[in-house]
Amino acid sequence: MKITSLFCALAFLYSFQIQAQSISGSLSLNGKSQTEIKLETNSVVQLFKEFKTGKYQLKFNFKAEGVPQNIYKETIVLFEFKTEIYKDGKLVKNLSRKQPIPYFPGDMDLPAEAFDFIGLFTVTSWDDMERNPEMLGVMPEGNYSVKLYANPVGLKGEIKPLNFNFALRKRPGRAKY
Repeated sequence: MKITSLFCALAFLYSFQIQAQSISGSLSLNGKSQTEIKLETNSVVQLFKEFKTGKYQLKFNFKAEGVPQNIYKETIVLFEFKTEIYKDGKLVKNLSRKQPIPYFPGDMDLPAEAFDFIGLFTVTSWDDMERNPEMLGVMPEGNYSVKLYANPVGLKGEIKPLNFNFALRKRPGRAKY
């Protein structure tokens, strides 16, 4: 009877500890978790440049509760990043980084490379590159939605994802195929 009571008490304490370890936070673009961006061209390089020069700023913030510290007294949380690209309402590309990246609680800037959406947009132009190399890095016309996720590894809680949209007009020099 005593062993059963001890086991129940330990199980309760363990479940309480797991529940107490949680995170909360969000991803944002220029301070918003859902927004629309305006692009002057269909160039993947121009899109990348606008992120690199700070026109579009990716931010990541989170709080951690009950997460044990490492031997250096640092609170570290591992995240897997996921990117989804929709064109005209249809999922056309997605990528999940399975190698977790460590972060510490607080506010921080993230580079566009953290989610690989620039590379995914470049891949969408490969079909045209085979027919016309001048079209490499030129995104097809359409309405795009990019969804970015940061999923904590081994902890409860959630990071509010980021969704940004943009529309591209007919590409310059588009040949009829």
